[in-house]
Amino acid sequence: MNGQMPQQRKRFHGANVRFFNSYNENKEKSLQAGRAIFDEIPSISIQYPGGDETVRKIEPHDVADYPELYAAFKAGSEPVVSGTPLAEWPLMNGSTLRELQHLGFKTVEQLADAHDEIKRKLGPTGRFVKMAKDWLDAANSSQFSVVALKQQLEREQKRTAKLEEQVELLLQRVEGNEGTDLRPRRKEVIRSIEVEDELLEEGSQDEVLEEETAPKRRGRPRKV
Repeated sequence: MNGQMPQQRKRFHGANVRFFNSYNENKEKSLQAGRAIFDEIPSISIQYPGGDETVRKIEPHDVADYPELYAAFKAGSEPVVSGTPLAEWPLMNGSTLRELQHLGFKTVEQLADAHDEIKRKLGPTGRFVKMAKDWLDAANSSQFSVVALKQQLEREQKRTAKLEEQVELLLQRVEGNEGTDLRPRRKEVIRSIEVEDELLEEGSQDEVLEEETAPKRRGRPRKV
């Protein structure tokens, strides 16, 4: 009414939206390097209160819908890098991680490339520079060991499967020999004995009846 156009709602109205860098492992680079290599991907997080979070790669319409948030994200972010993030490094602890990230270190490779002057400025934290170099050298030199360990693991898996098959056959044999219920066979034997006894009793009774019902012969008894 005042001559102003109504403000159009944003695409994700009511949701919490933030831009950040996510890390996805690059399988091909990890295989070549012999250690986990992650690619840094500019991403957007969309989450409605009480709902699930949706994370995906930033698309052009996201930048158009949230130019202020994206500008703040770009101002606080550095060029996209590839490598092993410090957060994914097993030798890194929380306090040192926050300190190095504040100084601009994001990957183990960046830390390993730090020259002596920066190492002196880091003070006690500078020891992680050598640790990063040693860790990368060990990872690079163990490529063939990784392949060998993988082959050994496959052999062990096959061996385990074979042992499980043998154990299963053995259990089946044991169940067949010891687990058979012998009671039905015993019942059959007892029943056969009872039938024989009944037949014998019936036979003896028939003989008695025959003697009782047989006609008596006339005349004098036979001399003995």
